This record gives sequence, structure tokens and C-alpha cells, in this order.
Amino acid sequence: MKLNFVSLIACFTCFAEPILFFNGKIVPSYSSDQVFNQLLVDKGKVIQVGNQLALPAKLQRYDLKEKWVFPALTDAHAHLFSTGKEKSQLNLRGKSLADIEKILKTAIEKKPKVIVGFGWDQNLWPKKKFPEVEFLDSISKEIPIILFRIDGHAAWTNSVSLIRAGLPKGIIVDLGLEKLQRLIPDSSDEEMRTEIRLVVQEGLRHGVTAIHDAGISQKEFKILKTTIEREDLPFRFYEMASSSNPEELEEFLKAGPQENLLDSRLSLRTVKIYLDGALGSRGALFDSPYDDAPETRGIQIWKQEELEKLVQKIDEKGFQVAVHAIGSRANEIAVSLFEKTWGKNTSQKRPRIEHAQILTAPLIQKIGNLGIIASMQPVHCSSDSPWVFERIGKKRARYAYPWRSLLKAKVHLAFGTDSPIEQFTPWPGLFSSIARPIFPEEGISLNEAFDAFTRGAAFAAFQENILGSLEPGKWADFILVDRNLRTVSAKEILKQEVLATYFAGVEVYRKN
Repeated sequence: MKLNFVSLIACFTCFAEPILFFNGKIVPSYSSDQVFNQLLVDKGKVIQVGNQLALPAKLQRYDLKEKWVFPALTDAHAHLFSTGKEKSQLNLRGKSLADIEKILKTAIEKKPKVIVGFGWDQNLWPKKKFPEVEFLDSISKEIPIILFRIDGHAAWTNSVSLIRAGLPKGIIVDLGLEKLQRLIPDSSDEEMRTEIRLVVQEGLRHGVTAIHDAGISQKEFKILKTTIEREDLPFRFYEMASSSNPEELEEFLKAGPQENLLDSRLSLRTVKIYLDGALGSRGALFDSPYDDAPETRGIQIWKQEELEKLVQKIDEKGFQVAVHAIGSRANEIAVSLFEKTWGKNTSQKRPRIEHAQILTAPLIQKIGNLGIIASMQPVHCSSDSPWVFERIGKKRARYAYPWRSLLKAKVHLAFGTDSPIEQFTPWPGLFSSIARPIFPEEGISLNEAFDAFTRGAAFAAFQENILGSLEPGKWADFILVDRNLRTVSAKEILKQEVLATYFAGVEVYRKN
């Protein structure tokens, strides 16, 4: 599969002449009140933004026809290959048990070696209980069936899968998922390249020109790098090495950080650590039990002493540390760990908490004081709101997704989608930021939300000097839209479409 990117040329930085974009309404950043009518780009980067610019004798001209220009967006937390792979798996999003049964019976008829699905959510079912193994056994006792929950932190399988993986009966939550993954055939190199292309194509359609990929393997990194090189992909990938495989992590650490390769299209300078699970599958870690499951407080994946040694090792090799933490106890552990490791120098290291969903007031202030980055996915607030009070109670949920409190504490926010957990598009997250269904006082302005998808994301990746806004010296990655995005209503933002996406000054997507 080869994608047809609009006007894609052989090399994004090999322009014969500068390009002047004129007759537009050009906004250099979402937090800026300024609007200009000219943008001069050379070798893929912004040279000047303004009105009546002093122009070189030779240049190309592009009439914007009075359309609005804004910086392109970055998804600060997504899963590249899982997102690309989603279309090859059974789609169980929003499906009832009866729907799932029909889908599986149809899939069984093709006699596959293994059946893989993604997206079920017991919170949408009448009793809101985890499904039974026997349900899948009634469909097949010979073919492994592995169905991942919508958060990716739990799997529902039949008995043959559990036996082959050497796992106990029941829903597998976090620990044990790796053993199930071994039953699923690896994608071929070409399938992996297709997965990358699909993500790029979908991102450009929604005005996204960069992602922070939250956990990559050695093989995936090598395939990604060669694909960018061979196909000149118009996209930027900020990669986080996964800490799940100790041997592979050693390889990443030995090689050291790799920054802004291939015209700033590929970086690997972060290591991601899973500290707890997800809220929906009750793996998020708390001090006290869940309101709707008093037998559990969640899961702590790393022991304290091992975690401290790991973080020190990652830091010594020059990598940024990103910790997955959702429950308030997991976030407390992460913050205390950062403070113990770096103290007053924490802000210089820019450690990231991925998700930072359930916090407390004192913890928020501490995150701000230490300069820790909160890498959050605002659409989760809308997705979780129907059941979050039932799960952890209203008191604990008061500081769930607390964006306003975080900004007041001067915390750097970086927003993403957590795709494929949520759809790979920033617009529902932007909507949730300003029209949140719980604790509306924690909502933020549209400009602040856009800022977290642009300048905040760039800062979280140490790329604020090259990305995040349309300023001289930065890459000319921008979108073309038909209205002022800073003033649209919540309903309008959900319906907003991107007319065109530009990467390094080249049009790479245009709406038909």
C-alpha cells in the first residue's frame, strides 16, 4: 500500500526557492492575538510572519484565498503500531455481548489461527461486570480468542488461550498480557509499514503532523526509521522506548538518545515505564479500595526499589523519563520518585507523567513546583464520566482530569488521544477540554487546549525551538481552515474539518 500524499516531493528541505503564502489570516500560535497575512517559508522552515514583508527577488507564491492558517497539531500520547493495526482486528467498540457473539461466530467461519479483537467495555453492558471465559469457550475451544479491553490493559480470552499462555482462568489485567501477546502472530515488515502509513494518512486528515509514540520495540523502531527514509513520510515521530522488555531496553540505552533525525522527523530520547494499570479495568493504583470493588486497590507494576534503580539508569544514559500513572497513589509514587532522584533540578529533566488522571490538590501543587509535565488525554474525561463516580466516588474524582487546577499550578500540559484507546483525532479531546461533563470548573479555554496540543507537546519533547508555533526558525507545519479556531463553539469544534495540512511548507493533505 502506497499513500498518495498531495503534492509530496522527493525532499521536504530541497526547495529551489522560498515560498510566500499570502492573502490569508495567519495565526502564529493559538495563544496569540496576532493575525498576519504573509508567511515566508524557505527550506521547510518559517523565515518571517507578518504584513508587507521584505521579500527575496525569487520566490514561489501561494494564494491562501483568505483562509485561516494555524500551527499543525501534535498528538502527545498515542500508540503508533496499535493504532495502525486496529483495522486488521475485530472492532468491538460500543458493542453489546450479543453483537460480539455474532462478530466472533462470523470470524470463526474463516478458520483463523487466532482471533484478535479490541474495544470491548463492560461499563456499557447492563451488569457492568467483566465477561466470562465460558462465553468465549462456547464459541471455540480450539481457536485462541484474545479480545482486548478498550483501555488495552485487560484481555478477555477463552480457555485454550489461557492454557497456551500458562495463565490462570479469568480476565487478564496488565500482568500476564505479554504472555497473551506471544500467541498473536507478529506483523510482517510490510504490514508494519502499512500500519505506519495508515497512521500518517489519518493524522494529516485531522491536522496532526506529529505524534509522541508511547512505547516502541527495537524492531518497530528500525522499521519506522527505514520507512521514513524510503518513503519520505511527511510526519514527525517522537518515540519512547518501552521498558517492558529488559533486553531490548538495554539495547536502547546502550545506543543512547537519537534526536531530530531525518529533518526532525524521528527522535528517540524517552523511556516509558508502566507504574499502574487503567481505571476502567480497575488496575489504576489507589491508597484505598475501589468503591465498586472493595477487594482491590489496583496494581503496582514496579516495586519501589526496582523503580528507583531503573529511573536512575535511564537518566544516566541521557534519556527523558515518562511514567504511566493513572490512580492517585501511582501519581504520588511517580512525583516522589522524581523529587528524590533530581530534587530542585527536576524541571531541567522534564519528566513526564503519562495520563495523570486522578490527582489530589497537594499533588497538583507539587507537580507544578517540581516542573513535571502532565501528558494527558482530555477525551478520557468524556469517556469515563458515566461511571467514574461509581468506581472511585465523587470525592476522589474531584481532581480527575484537573486541567484548570494544573494550569493554575503552572504545570506544563501536553495533550494527546491515547489512540487506539480513543479515536486518532484531536477534535473530541478539544471538545472535552471546554465542555467537560464532570466538575466543569476544571474546564479550560479552547486556546489553552490548542496550546497543549501544540506548544505544550513541543515542550514535552524538548522541541519548543523547532515546533509548536509558526515562528522564525521553526518547521512550517500548519493547517488551513475556514474559520477562526480560537472563537468557535464547543459544538462547532466537534464538526470542524481541516481543509489542508502542510508539512515543512508542502501541502500533504487536501480535503476533497
